[in-house]
Amino acid sequence: MSEMDSWRTPRPIRAAFFDVDGTLLSFATHTVPPSAIRAIEAFRSAGVRCFLCTGRAPSLLGEVPLELFDACLTMSGQYCYAGDEVFLSNPLDQQDLRHVVEQVESGLYEVLFMEAGDSYLSGHSELADRALEQANMHPRLERAGYALGRDVYQLNVFLPSDGMDTIRSVVSHMAFTRWSENFADAMPAGGGKGAGVAAALAWAGIEPDEAVAFGDGENDAEMFAAVGTSIAMGGASAAVRELCDYVTDDVDEDGIWKAYQRLS
Repeated sequence: MSEMDSWRTPRPIRAAFFDVDGTLLSFATHTVPPSAIRAIEAFRSAGVRCFLCTGRAPSLLGEVPLELFDACLTMSGQYCYAGDEVFLSNPLDQQDLRHVVEQVESGLYEVLFMEAGDSYLSGHSELADRALEQANMHPRLERAGYALGRDVYQLNVFLPSDGMDTIRSVVSHMAFTRWSENFADAMPAGGGKGAGVAAALAWAGIEPDEAVAFGDGENDAEMFAAVGTSIAMGGASAAVRELCDYVTDDVDEDGIWKAYQRLS
């Protein structure tokens, strides 16, 4: 960013939503930069409610300082909680899950299964290993059939973009979004980060135009649409930038802090 001019918002900000990978967490260091922590603390000091809004499961948030957030919207908004209070729970359809398990057990692809208190990988593949290395995630291995009858909220489906018809052909109640060439997020139809944001705003008694959201991927599109002000990180693609009101610098270039300064 060249000039630190102020950014306008529809109304004073009362809520801020933050994606994790590529937004709060650096792909280079796998940590949250001190400048981002400083920005969140400054938001909170100003009375702004801060929310994590991530595709990760709760069990995969070890690198994130969760004490900074009023609530966590996990698994792309399918499981949202504040402490012990769960204010949105939207697991996958069991019949769809059974069809996916059958395909995984047939060797068609691998999947990362995500539950509220657990996450597990069906097996290794080039796409799975590359994606998990990029995110510095190390889920345990578990047979796919273990997921049956359990509340699974989201899948990371390790298929390329041109291979998604494989899974689409056997499910009826799933929606898909993608921010990586290595996998697609699979969630219940009608779910997504936008639904999680709406639930969090209702829970906190805050209007959408009083909220700002930070993200970097195509899976953040619904989150952007659910708030009054949307901000793309510098590492976001051109397509994602076009969805947003403003663009800040990359996570490794103090993008969250610089955005906070412009919003203040």
